[in-house]
Amino acid sequence: MDKNYFLNSISCEDKNLISGIFNKMQIAEKTNKVIFTNEFVSPHVWNQIFTVCENYKVKSFANGIFEDADRRMVSFSSFEQPTAYPITLLKISNKSKFSSLEHKDYLGAIMSLGIKREKLGDLVTEDKACYATVCSEISNYIITNLSSISNCPCEVQEQDYNLQDIPKRKFQQKVIISTSLRLDGMVSAICNISRNNSVELIASGKILVNYFQCLKKDKVVKANDTLTIRGYGKFKICDIVGTTQKDRLKVAIKQYI
Repeated sequence: MDKNYFLNSISCEDKNLISGIFNKMQIAEKTNKVIFTNEFVSPHVWNQIFTVCENYKVKSFANGIFEDADRRMVSFSSFEQPTAYPITLLKISNKSKFSSLEHKDYLGAIMSLGIKREKLGDLVTEDKACYATVCSEISNYIITNLSSISNCPCEVQEQDYNLQDIPKRKFQQKVIISTSLRLDGMVSAICNISRNNSVELIASGKILVNYFQCLKKDKVVKANDTLTIRGYGKFKICDIVGTTQKDRLKVAIKQYI
């Protein structure tokens, strides 16, 4: 295996992450065992890994529990895809009768326990609960220590995702009008703010493109790119569906809810 080739083939700013993943792949090939990554990775990364691994004997797979999951744990094997991953599905129930919680509230509460984002997969909210995929090594810690979120008492339980129906992610579909597919224009249109304010958001590091911080206001976004805008939410770019009379772009997007 050529490590430099692998590192250079994956477009990702976090080369330490990619280096660690390569080491996992190398161990799988040498030991002839199934090896899992220690974290969840974004679709931007695991899709590239799939492509690069076509040149190697070891096979790559990914699992995020939820249907069409974004963040997934990667596995390497010389055999078929493993049926079980070291992933635990937690159900976090809001016990407050008066206050509701949003996705960002659940995520923030978990991370406030000192847990890094890469140890968490997707979080899906439904009614007064949040379903969160986490690395199994930290599941008991979360169950023991997460007792309230934003002054709302909560209960955390492990769910058997093989036996029970799990919720699907929900989106709000909309069409925005943007002057271009440049990041500053798209952020301005999505958040309904001025171009200057969108540039400030980008410069302050509050914009993630495909889960990686982007400071380039002129970066051109593409279909299937995911934009995370801190304070506003997470959005997936779908397609250009038309133009206005002033030649502005009509862009279909999905907002995660």
